[in-house]
Amino acid sequence: MRFISALFILSACTAVAQEPALPALIPLPAEMELTGGSCSLECPWSLQADRAVSSDFMELLRAEVKMLHPVPEIECEVPLAMELHLLQPGTLLPTEWYSLQVTSDHIALTATTEEGLFRGSRTLIQLLEQGQRTGSIPCLSITDHPRFGWRGMHLDVVRHFFPVPFVKKYIDLLARYKMNSFHWHLTDDQGWRIEITKYPLLTEVGGRRKGSQVGPYDHQTFDTIRYGGFYTQEQIREVVAYASARYINVVPEIEMPGHAMAALSAYPQLGCTGGPYEAQRGWGVFDDVFCAGNDTVFTVLEDVLTEVMGLFPSPYIHIGGDECPKEQWKVCPKCQARMQAEGLQDEHELQSWFIQRIEQFVNSKGRKIIGWDEILEGGLAPNAAVMSWRGTEGGVAAAQSGHFAVMSPGSHCYFDHYQGDPANEPLAIGGFTPLRKVYSYEPVPEELNAAEAKYILGAQANLWTEYILTTEHVEYMMLPRMLALAEVLWSPKEKRDEADFLLRLEQELPRLDAMHLNYAKSLYQVSILPEQGAALGSIDVHFKGSQEGMPIRYELIADYVDPDAPDARNDLQARHTDRAGDPLTIRSACIIEAWVEDSTAAAGPQGMPRSKQQFTFNKATARPTTLSLPPHDEYNTGGAFTLVNGITAQDKRVNNEWLAWRKSVSVTVDLGSEQAISHLSIGALSEPGSWIHLPKEVVYSVSSDGKKFVPFGIAKDMGGKGRHAFTLEKTGKARYVRIDVENIGNIPDGFAGAGRPAFVFLDEIEVR
Repeated sequence: MRFISALFILSACTAVAQEPALPALIPLPAEMELTGGSCSLECPWSLQADRAVSSDFMELLRAEVKMLHPVPEIECEVPLAMELHLLQPGTLLPTEWYSLQVTSDHIALTATTEEGLFRGSRTLIQLLEQGQRTGSIPCLSITDHPRFGWRGMHLDVVRHFFPVPFVKKYIDLLARYKMNSFHWHLTDDQGWRIEITKYPLLTEVGGRRKGSQVGPYDHQTFDTIRYGGFYTQEQIREVVAYASARYINVVPEIEMPGHAMAALSAYPQLGCTGGPYEAQRGWGVFDDVFCAGNDTVFTVLEDVLTEVMGLFPSPYIHIGGDECPKEQWKVCPKCQARMQAEGLQDEHELQSWFIQRIEQFVNSKGRKIIGWDEILEGGLAPNAAVMSWRGTEGGVAAAQSGHFAVMSPGSHCYFDHYQGDPANEPLAIGGFTPLRKVYSYEPVPEELNAAEAKYILGAQANLWTEYILTTEHVEYMMLPRMLALAEVLWSPKEKRDEADFLLRLEQELPRLDAMHLNYAKSLYQVSILPEQGAALGSIDVHFKGSQEGMPIRYELIADYVDPDAPDARNDLQARHTDRAGDPLTIRSACIIEAWVEDSTAAAGPQGMPRSKQQFTFNKATARPTTLSLPPHDEYNTGGAFTLVNGITAQDKRVNNEWLAWRKSVSVTVDLGSEQAISHLSIGALSEPGSWIHLPKEVVYSVSSDGKKFVPFGIAKDMGGKGRHAFTLEKTGKARYVRIDVENIGNIPDGFAGAGRPAFVFLDEIEVR
């Protein structure tokens, strides 16, 4: 972190030889200019406002300022005046527009609405925090307003439940970085988390489950610990009022017609079969949904939504609409009768009819619905907005048809994904969304013209909690990625600069420390990147930090000894520690750990996270490898070298550890000379929930010239989940080994993605 010497603190605005740098504000204001000199914070201050400014707002801001700068008892010739002004502009300004002017003895915050004053006060608070260290803040002029009107964060409290004090803390963080929408996911298959007085069994029965899924999804392991919790209506009102005071809109989500198992467990007559049902222990998608042919379902849901709308003043009510299986509807007499009566062609149109009926009710109460992009299927409800999560296509389709959309694609906005090397991160649902990828996101799809782009309200990040059990883990997954998204949504597109943002973020991290927040340091993880060495059979290891010039240290540990290979380094003893420079060449099994050298905190790994990579060597490692067809575009990091780079993939799957195909493929390795062999294997992954299936079989062939291959043996699918080594134990001789991997073809019935081409994922080849 960077610190400014106290010698440069000025007690008043005076001319200086060198103009100080702009304050490190997040998000970056639209316009900011230093006007020269500084404003002392050592004198007594007063906070005054126009009569139109509410007393509640004044009390909130006064308490925050006093906490940062208690009013000193010393006397000053000119006390510091802080003034808040509301004006009626002659021109139309954005709702959240504000102006902040700082002079030597005066701070003026001006806006057209109290909401604008609040956003500006967040800038003022950041300035005053920085002034704690220096005793002053620079004289400056800021004119600011957001780029997008919907700047959101989502929190799933169903899979794992979080208490009211933490929800308020979550809202405080949104407010700090000028976010304005809190999407509260309150119901799903695993629990019902909001009290509905007319239907008490929703929480008494549906609010608890008999256990929870533990470990990676495809392991399908469960505990038997009863789990539950819900918010009373009094608590809901408390949270909504707390958010309202910070000008954050709380958007409740009540899932329908799918993700309804918790509700069905309480009132089984609402399902197609009548049950019995129970709140689910596991994650995923379940066939039992609300019965679209049963009028009682709509009576209950309208009653529920009436109570929900009484608690939440939000213009939008989120009704879910995602991942609704149609299997029960296809065989349900009531649903089929409904389709016939309404002239519906298929079950997708039945879902659209369901959503439109709910929308008519919500519209009759003066509200609007928003749903996940599946509500587009079968026809979009007339006044509905779309939350686009399956990529950007849903948002594009909505905007092009004149409907508003909030962008939330999994590629950039799912904060339940890994943000660093999975080997060094807590277990997550999958994916890879590092902070820099979040900052690179552009919410307006390039397919839209200027008129269509106006329908993009903004964006939000989603935090699903299947693998997030504690409040500390929520903070870890949220921070600092939310700061990157906050700037994407607030600051002008043309002013976004990743390098500048990272420098400002570095100065913000001590504030997160001061607030005792468990933010991720994944940004500072060192990437350990293997490449083919100059000599066959060797690997050049590169070390890459998040920013150029980061001093990196590594430790090479020779815990693994391969008698067939020379030492990894001539000077290697049991351990070797050095500062990274040129690539490190290794030729035998070892473990490498690397970290950013932190010059301001505790030395080495105490101050920064360690990255760790284990390398193993065999006759195929770092040898020429060819593929019969290229891997799938999304799973092709490192190319063929990935299969012989010395790294065996682990349970925490990310794309750079595997190559993937949706067809059969042949892999050929050149061992360099004819050699005795007795063991052949290649790793494959079984993760059916992600459409990844083991090969039907793996056929090994050998050759001495790379032209004529003879069959050597077959390894069959052994079933099960996770990584499997398709192994053949047989003695012989070969220079070339060909591995023919047979994809199963289309995914069988009963599995996710049934009927679509299966993925086959492959990793390390081993020849001994």
